[in-house]
Amino acid sequence: MSSAYAVFEGTTIRFYTSTPFTSIAGTVVDPDRITFSYQIQGQSTITFTYTQGTGDPTATIVRDSTGTYHADIDTSGKPGVWIYRWTGAPFNGTDTTHTKVAYEGNVVVSGKAF
Repeated sequence: MSSAYAVFEGTTIRFYTSTPFTSIAGTVVDPDRITFSYQIQGQSTITFTYTQGTGDPTATIVRDSTGTYHADIDTSGKPGVWIYRWTGAPFNGTDTTHTKVAYEGNVVVSGKAF
């Protein structure tokens, strides 16, 4: 699933997995490792990782419920086209979800409003 929208610079965007992570059988699950990545117009990709059992050391990724997560990112000083992606993957070999991408999209961050 993907999405595209626009906001003004300085807005904090809540990126979330509007479609929860699911197993190959369709059951909502928590993959062993979840990553949230974004890139602004060809700059370096910024990635945060949430590992089941320990969480995200930066506290950027927050688990809302089984299979659903969010990350709040401040856009101050970061105008441009953002591309973002949520992924889930096995970490310790016991994850049988086979989930690859739960959600991806882009957002345009425009210069400051008025």
